[in-house]
Amino acid sequence: MPAHASTAPSRRAFLTGKVARPEPEFRPPWTDEARVQAQCTGCNACVEACPQGIIEFDSRSRPRISFHGGECTFCGACAEACPQAVFDLAQPAPWPVTVEITSSCLNAAGIACQLCTDICDPRALRMDLSVRPVGAIQVDAGACTGCGACLSTCPNNAIALCDPRQQRTPA
Repeated sequence: MPAHASTAPSRRAFLTGKVARPEPEFRPPWTDEARVQAQCTGCNACVEACPQGIIEFDSRSRPRISFHGGECTFCGACAEACPQAVFDLAQPAPWPVTVEITSSCLNAAGIACQLCTDICDPRALRMDLSVRPVGAIQVDAGACTGCGACLSTCPNNAIALCDPRQQRTPA
């Protein structure tokens, strides 16, 4: 059996279009997948420079964001530390990432919770009390910076990152 055969989809999965696709990586601010693939050498400078400790390497030694209890403050230390042209600080916004509230939100189950609204500095997450019985969290996508502060506060993991550059087509 060839070495790559274990990772190849089965014939049935291939023909039905039900091939498992890896989840997209969230790259650091001021960059995107194409820039990372073309310019990153895996030198580790951005990882070491991040004061929040949210940049780590993926399996191919490329930087990705992992919001494990931290948030991005958009300080630019990663971009300034990088010796390659991976980052572009001239971009008008660090990235187009926002969040969405999923159906597993406690409010949807009738349990009042607004921890995410309390931690959101730009006030992009707001409680809408017109939704009964306990309200619903509304996302102001124009105000959301995608910093990730709300992710670690959600007790039900009901907040998901959305990057329009990574829209996946359904299988």
